[in-house]
Amino acid sequence: MKKIAIIGGGACGSAALIELIIQSISASLQNQISFVLIERQKKVGYGLAFGSKQPSHILNTQADIMGIYANEPDDFAEWLKAHGGKYRSDVKSESDEENAYTSRLLYGHYVAEQLEESIKKAKANQINIEVIEAEAYDIDRLENERLLIYLTNDSTTEVDEVLLAPGTPKPNTFKHFKDNLNYIDFPWPTKNLLERTGKKDHVGILGTSLSAIDTVMSLVDNGHTGKITMFSPDGMLPRVQPDENKDFERKYLTLSNLHKLKREKGHPPRAKELFRLFIKDVEETEGKPLNWKSFNRDSKDQLPLLEYDIKVAEKGGDSLLNMAYSMRYDTSRIWSWMSLHEQIIFTKWLGRHWTITRHAIPLHNAKRLAKLIKEGQLEIIPQNNEVSFIQEKNHFKITTGKDGIFEVKKLINATGSAAKLEEMQNILVENLLKKDYLKPHPIGGTVINPHTMQCISEKGGEHIYAVGHLVNGMLMDVNAVWFNVKTIARLASEIIFKTTANGHV
Repeated sequence: MKKIAIIGGGACGSAALIELIIQSISASLQNQISFVLIERQKKVGYGLAFGSKQPSHILNTQADIMGIYANEPDDFAEWLKAHGGKYRSDVKSESDEENAYTSRLLYGHYVAEQLEESIKKAKANQINIEVIEAEAYDIDRLENERLLIYLTNDSTTEVDEVLLAPGTPKPNTFKHFKDNLNYIDFPWPTKNLLERTGKKDHVGILGTSLSAIDTVMSLVDNGHTGKITMFSPDGMLPRVQPDENKDFERKYLTLSNLHKLKREKGHPPRAKELFRLFIKDVEETEGKPLNWKSFNRDSKDQLPLLEYDIKVAEKGGDSLLNMAYSMRYDTSRIWSWMSLHEQIIFTKWLGRHWTITRHAIPLHNAKRLAKLIKEGQLEIIPQNNEVSFIQEKNHFKITTGKDGIFEVKKLINATGSAAKLEEMQNILVENLLKKDYLKPHPIGGTVINPHTMQCISEKGGEHIYAVGHLVNGMLMDVNAVWFNVKTIARLASEIIFKTTANGHV
């Protein structure tokens, strides 16, 4: 009997168990394989990302590619049609269900329902499923190559394979503020955020990305009337996602052309080559050369840019936005073809601009954000370079390079999920890192075999896998459910293959 453990019961962990159940039944592994799902929350299927009850916490991806099944991307859109469709109060859409943006919680309900049905189906096929409400905090490799998982409920479980799916990793930055009651180290769960901020407090938010925007929405949804100031090194907001993007046909930046480049020039794609091809595609669509320096939004007034983006999004997006959106299924492949050196160059040179274009704000929230800025409640400040606490004033001081010094009563770290392993505040990751069971990737996350999702390290062995944010350096789009679902399908196939190939059947 082979036993598989999935650590983490959010969207990634749920998708993994669902896919493993599907493949186990298809491979007739009844009585030959069992699963244990380890999740610290009472409810599985939600995690931090999709357990939020805030109505303005909405998906930043349309419903039609959010199916939890690897090869059925439209399953969520079909589920949505059967559960009230675009007329629900927790669905934001000016067109049809396929292009709808739903609340995160509604998506969590969908995932939880699919997981429950899959577990019932597994049990009907004599496949044992155990769900443990606890946190896994350590793993030991045993002499027989099995893995012993230590749990916070003072128990252990011994398994053959482990999948790490811990969800959104909390950053451990600003550790010197951790005991300060005016500092909130993470915007989730929202209850903690709301309990520790007064409605009239001047709140500072570190970050201007989607996590920071969700934080703003949490505050104003719950009656916050005080000033909100967002700080980040570049002060750039994400662009605005249309309800439905216009089609964009790429002629130059294609997998075919990049493979030809590798074949003829004998080197992997370089960041400069990718950018040149990107420019050619956009300028051909526009029918004219463009001033590319003018697209730099670093440290600029964000309100005019946001208002422009809203108008553009209402018309289906501009060439830059639609070009980036058209690449969503190719970016990870392109990234894997690049050398580490070129990946680092791309990250430093273009990474921020790519991120704000590819991971945009849903139109509904963008309009609310613009209103808050125009009314003076929200301010966005770039070039923050120092954060300190003034004891006698009981305030935080944020020193910036452009607009001087700011003081706020409460400070929220909404810089987004931690990238590097050593920056992740997760006891299991910390312990696996100490044991060399995980090997840090220079850009972020852990080193894996991208074909199987198996972790590659000196001492970890061959039975630990990872998905989602834990592999953010080697793979792109790991914050997208649809992408993680695809990688999970590969991982599940590998585990099922190992099970059948090693004589378990």
